[in-house]
Parts: sequence; structure tokens; C-alpha cells
Amino acid sequence: MIIGKLPFKADMLRELNKIAAKKGIKAGTVQVMGSLKRARLSFYDQKIRAYRELDFDAPHEIVASSGNISLRDDKPFVHLHLAVSGNAGIVVGGHCLQGCSVFAVEFTIIPFAGEPPRRVVDNDTGLLLWEKALYEG
Repeated sequence: MIIGKLPFKADMLRELNKIAAKKGIKAGTVQVMGSLKRARLSFYDQKIRAYRELDFDAPHEIVASSGNISLRDDKPFVHLHLAVSGNAGIVVGGHCLQGCSVFAVEFTIIPFAGEPPRRVVDNDTGLLLWEKALYEG
């Protein structure tokens, strides 16, 4: 297990990807908690098969997160979903994008043993999903 905190004002997703690459983590789970100076999320519109970006240029608290690490183009790739709350307590969520600026964020990464999942384009959804239906460690 790897735990730590991300640098103030850093791009959260870039930093998590750097840590995964530096530590050689090709598969695992990721969790974050803390707060952001700015949040950038997206929602996948199934009808048009495209992401819609949601930009929140204000402080937000991370109230929940769920993520994983797998391989994309043979490099570690962090896939993270967030629920964040603004100053009115209204929660929004979605797929985490680059551009989430760290105020204070702690992370936990739990590496998996075994064959790392590889992301490929899924013809049914248009998404980058794991190539196999099942991976065992």
C-alpha cells in the first residue's frame, strides 16, 4: 500500500499518474480525500458517445472517490471518479479530468498482483474499457 499527500496547487490526476508510473504500479485501486481549489469532471453521454465536461472553478470538498489503475498504451493509467461538494453543500460527481487543482489531497493506492488490465476501445460503448472480462491476481 502507498499513502501520501499531493502537492499544493498540483494537478491531481497528473500527480497520481506520475506516482503510479514512478512506483511501477500497473494495476490497483486508488482513493483520494481532501479538497480542491478547482474541480474538472465529465459525464459520458451514452447517446452521442462523447464526454461532456463539467468545470467548477471554485473550491470543492471531495466527499467520495473510487478509482483504479490499469494499462493504457502500455503505461499506468489512473481512472478516477469523484463526488465533490461546493460551499452550499450541493454534491456533483463524474469522471475526474486533468485540471483538478489540489488544495489539500491525501491518497491511498493499493497495488494488485497478477496480470494488469489493459484498456482498449469497446465497440459496444465507445469507451476505453478493460480488454478482458476477468483478471485474477
